[in-house]
Amino acid sequence: MRLLKKSLKARMTAYFLLVSIPVVLALAAVSYLLATVTLQQMAIARFEVIADHKELQIDRFIADQAAVVEKIAGLDPLRQAVTGLLVQQRGTPEYQAAYLGLADQLFRSTFLDYGTAAASDLTELQLLSHVGGQVLLSTDPEHERAYRLSDNFFTRGRLATYVQPVYPEDDTGAPTLTVATPLTSSAGTPLAVLAAKIRLPVLVEIVGRRTGLGQSGESFLVDAHYRFLSPERFGLAAYPRGAHSQGIDAAIDGNTGAGLYSNHDQVAVIGSYRWLPELGLALLTEIRVSEALAPATRLGWMLVGIGLLAVAVLAVGIYLIARQITRPIRAVTETTHKIAAGDLDHRAPVLTEDETGILAENFNHMLDRLKETLEALTAEQEKSEQLLLNILPAPIAQRLKMGEDSIADSFAEVTILFADIVNFTPLSANLPPAELVSMLNEIFSEFDQLSEQLGLEKIKTIGDAYMVAAGLPQVRDDHAQRVAEMALSILAAIAEFNRRHQADLSIRIGINSGSVVAGVIGTKKFIYDVWGDAVNTAARMESQGLDGHIQVTEASYAYLKDGYEFGDRGMIEVKGKGQMHTYILMGRKPSVED
Repeated sequence: MRLLKKSLKARMTAYFLLVSIPVVLALAAVSYLLATVTLQQMAIARFEVIADHKELQIDRFIADQAAVVEKIAGLDPLRQAVTGLLVQQRGTPEYQAAYLGLADQLFRSTFLDYGTAAASDLTELQLLSHVGGQVLLSTDPEHERAYRLSDNFFTRGRLATYVQPVYPEDDTGAPTLTVATPLTSSAGTPLAVLAAKIRLPVLVEIVGRRTGLGQSGESFLVDAHYRFLSPERFGLAAYPRGAHSQGIDAAIDGNTGAGLYSNHDQVAVIGSYRWLPELGLALLTEIRVSEALAPATRLGWMLVGIGLLAVAVLAVGIYLIARQITRPIRAVTETTHKIAAGDLDHRAPVLTEDETGILAENFNHMLDRLKETLEALTAEQEKSEQLLLNILPAPIAQRLKMGEDSIADSFAEVTILFADIVNFTPLSANLPPAELVSMLNEIFSEFDQLSEQLGLEKIKTIGDAYMVAAGLPQVRDDHAQRVAEMALSILAAIAEFNRRHQADLSIRIGINSGSVVAGVIGTKKFIYDVWGDAVNTAARMESQGLDGHIQVTEASYAYLKDGYEFGDRGMIEVKGKGQMHTYILMGRKPSVED
């Protein structure tokens, strides 16, 4: 105390320390809080995108399995075998022979005629009588002759293909997912219901992929009874009353959201949760707060360290040269004002080579580190923006960011193209997964490049099918011509692919023009899609087209006839449309090519 009273230098140093240290700590605390909020928002945004992707993969998997069951039920030999069993009386030798024939035909329809790879995710197949719901045949003989009259998959499956949400199995209590579809005669007479149980570990594997989840992040599924769907967690003694957390409870109540809360093990996490009503499951994606906010913690401590170091240097300088330090401090103060006004490129001048000069250098170093940190945060935000632009067209993404909840626009003149690789399903059954994905990636990447060059809007890919449109979301008069160029380029690209890989792929293309409605429906799963009769007709042009050719409707022909050569296919029967006059696009007329 006596030193403080007698020494101006000591008193100035003490006052400086008394003021500067709390300021540094407050700056570090505010920076930490701001970084925490930003990182939390970025983590939530990333997890929402991851959850959207996983939900899309689940939907595709379920749709694929439902398609497998539908195709099995539509096989004529299986229909004939079911008809033969139904006309026999139970207990007779003829019934037993028909039963064995049906069992053999069911096996052939599932694993031989249709393909083992396609049906590998079906764990049990049941044939139930259309009247009464009795199990006539099951791949699990213990379930035969049981009645499923009150089961949803039977009552709903009699009418149309139905996926019953996850429910506990009667005898084991294990979670079960069942797809059912009506089985009719070739004349359309109801015969039975074909039900198939789907392997749930596939859903667990889809959800459990750790891409983008860091070290402690995880995604998992919980059923309506608060039980983990994954086998290693389902039924754990640690959760005798089910797993509960704010995210799990909110999702099972039918809510969708994200935030910071304690998970089922009372660990603080940042998570995203949603309810999948079609499957009766809650999808959660979570990461520990300690990992998600680790950059903010490092930033806070870094600011504390740099700030305290700067304070210490300045204190020594004040103590040694009290008079000379006034001018450099004023310069640093002016720099601080400019930085506070937003000029992060401004730096404090280094006026001396003593402690005050060191202070200015350290201050500038701190600004450089702070600027680098802010630039890193900005870069992460730009990545999130780019991810959104990869999913949606730029005008649509901008409208969503401006606050529009749902977007739906009508377009009077649009041209739609569907392209599908011929016989790809049998080919895919004989290829390793890595080779199959590599092939599709190479082909569709070239299609994407063509679409971007021609100014088309890629709508989506479904398996080996590719869909683009011209004339939306921005109206253009040459929509039909650009799609025609795309179609011709696709044929050339496939021919070049075959030449490079000594392959024999063929593609079928359909084009139609007309009015559509396009937009983004919903608030969480952002997918830009188009609807309308013009879209359905374009799909029919592809599905009922000729291998290696481009089939167009009269509507598209009217736009293109002056600049392109066509072959007249004449009148064909189009499913759902009746007789339609279609044309085959052959190429550009000589005048166009010149």
